[in-house]
Amino acid sequence: MKILRQRLLRGANLYARFPCILGLIDLEDLELAPPSDLLSVVERLHALVPTLRERCLAPLPPGFDAGTVIAHLTLELQCLAGAPAEFCDTSLAEGPSSLRRVVCAYQIEHIAQSAFSLAVYLVDALAHGLPFDYATPFDQLVRQSESYRIDPLTAAVLAAAHKRGIPANRITEHDALYQLGTGSRQRRYHPRLPNDTPLMGPWIAQDRQLTRALLDEACIPIPQGGTVDNLDDALRVARRLGERVLVMPGDAGAGDGGISECSGDRELAQAFAAARQFGRRVTIERLVAGARYVGEAGASSAGDGLAALCARASAKLGLEQGAIELAYDEADPGAASVIAVKAPPPLRGHARDIEVDEFLDMAGAGDAARIPVIAVTGTNGKTTTTLMIAHAAALAGRRTGHASTHGIFIGGSMVAEDDCTGYWSHRAVLSAPEVDMAVLETARGGILKRGLAYDQCTVGVVLNVSDDHLGMEGVDTLEQLARVKELIVACASGAAVLNADDEHCVAMARRIGHGAELIYFSLDPANPALRDHLGGGGRALVLDGASMVVADGAGKRILIGVADIPCTLGGRARYNIANSLAAAAALLGAGFHDAEIVAGLASFVSDIQSNPLRTNLFHVRGMTVIADYAHNAAAYAALAEAARAMTRGAVVGVVTSPGDRRDEELHRTGRICGMGFDKLVVYESASRGRVYGQAAAIIRQGALSARASADAVEGVDDRVLALRRAFALCSPGDVLVYCGTSVGALVEALEPIDPQAARAIAGQAS
Repeated sequence: MKILRQRLLRGANLYARFPCILGLIDLEDLELAPPSDLLSVVERLHALVPTLRERCLAPLPPGFDAGTVIAHLTLELQCLAGAPAEFCDTSLAEGPSSLRRVVCAYQIEHIAQSAFSLAVYLVDALAHGLPFDYATPFDQLVRQSESYRIDPLTAAVLAAAHKRGIPANRITEHDALYQLGTGSRQRRYHPRLPNDTPLMGPWIAQDRQLTRALLDEACIPIPQGGTVDNLDDALRVARRLGERVLVMPGDAGAGDGGISECSGDRELAQAFAAARQFGRRVTIERLVAGARYVGEAGASSAGDGLAALCARASAKLGLEQGAIELAYDEADPGAASVIAVKAPPPLRGHARDIEVDEFLDMAGAGDAARIPVIAVTGTNGKTTTTLMIAHAAALAGRRTGHASTHGIFIGGSMVAEDDCTGYWSHRAVLSAPEVDMAVLETARGGILKRGLAYDQCTVGVVLNVSDDHLGMEGVDTLEQLARVKELIVACASGAAVLNADDEHCVAMARRIGHGAELIYFSLDPANPALRDHLGGGGRALVLDGASMVVADGAGKRILIGVADIPCTLGGRARYNIANSLAAAAALLGAGFHDAEIVAGLASFVSDIQSNPLRTNLFHVRGMTVIADYAHNAAAYAALAEAARAMTRGAVVGVVTSPGDRRDEELHRTGRICGMGFDKLVVYESASRGRVYGQAAAIIRQGALSARASADAVEGVDDRVLALRRAFALCSPGDVLVYCGTSVGALVEALEPIDPQAARAIAGQAS
């Protein structure tokens, strides 16, 4: 028996609304073990771990196997180590019949991982009659748990916070600093520090480890490094960093004392001893070269990038006085990192002990401790809808943070550039003290790999469910994919926004969060689910003729004409009408007024700057070019429909799809493109495990299955060459739809054809 994979689902997930460890194990020969053999294993475990009989494996559940035994033993080992948990589950996993998915709740990540590994080791050894050592690894587990265990007062604070509905997150397992609440409504708690200010900035600044943890959580660059308490770990960290390192006391209260630059083991040992004189912990960082910039803590974020970075750092730390020191490359000032935080010593005479109830009274209760959160998921349209909502919220005066496939934005400024649709990115937004409202694009992969970063959202939005990413992460059917996405609306406390035109979304209406309002959106005013909902007094956003209307049981009111929403391309891009309806419904559910919603929709522009590769329009030599990230059949169908509405000429498609899709999905994509475009050029993009060119070949086969003639379907290996071939197939008045991941390819393709247009597009993208 062996462990194939472990994952920490740190938030609400498919199995529970609290953190769980997910393990994939191969039972191997134990899959077919007779029940009598497993009963013998369980009896020996009862003798080894007597409390297992009392709390877990008595009586045995029907149909149990070795996976069940491991799940319950993992729970019991955590309990015995002082980190109790109460939930576990086992199920068949995709693949060979011997694979099992084991899910166990946990309090402390490292303890859960160690307990799970020990459980597998013990069950395997007992089942095969192998010698084993239980006492040594269990003692190690207990000692490990003691190093992470929280004190009784902190436990009381967390229990009381949970009772009041206040979310609590431990900033780092290496220290007992907690965030209670979210965004601008948060307070911090630490058992060893005075808690009479919300963020405890002056106190936290005295601790380099906590300072580094908070800055890292906020995506603020810091030098590589870590904090240690013994020489062996110090040597390990320094060797990993290489070159010269900076060694300093972990307690910044030492001022500039005990700080040394060094290289090599001998110098490091001397520097460690010098820093250790000021406290138990020592911080080691890579020495950062470059120019220095010092910004005043608490200053406005206005100004250049360095000043803005200092302002973000001081806001995250909760500092109103002191200074933030940066190191940066003069050739690239944007590549700066925080190398020092200098704060005046806290006024200890003003510090006082605060009782649990008094502290939580200051933190607020339930919604008073939470900023509004709008979470958006779906197969297509997530990014555009997220940006539309965030734009409207910011325009209405909310200090907004949002995360999407483009990155993390706090107050309109990008703080991280990447696909930021999962747990850590969302946590960065929800932990930002300068954020009053969060809008979070939530992807399928993030839910499956890490769970949600929030226990509840104010509004959950599911746009649609179609066949993309099937066959990955244990999701093989549309029904399973819908179950993943419905977690968003199941966690909604205020409103669940669902697409009445999507049968999978309609099915989710039965499982929305307790007390949440259902708000439908629809392109079809005659939709049966919509009509039933309105007949029961529910609210909805509906396309009625050329207008978007708010409808309920009493009637309807016009919100805005769809032609007045720029991203709908004059009403021709129906998929963006649907996205606009969803955004309006989400804003309505979050309490925004009609005028605020209209202002946001009417001023949101989906161009290469604000929303790259989401229906970006360019005009080249009398032709219209649509650049989009479409990569599945539903998205291609929607784009082809929009392009067809824009011209009486030909619609030419330049299409691809990642190779990690199943053959049937790639074939379906090709068939949809073959029906939707007059001429088609297929190219290979990301092969992702396939032989190069195979994915494109399957797409071409699908396209040919939908056409009587093969002349209009071509294959070109390179995306730039594919674009040039497509331009050669176009005439003035035609629409060329380019689907890909880089506008640079469009610029490169145009340079020998139309240099002026290439320069213009490059300028828009810069």
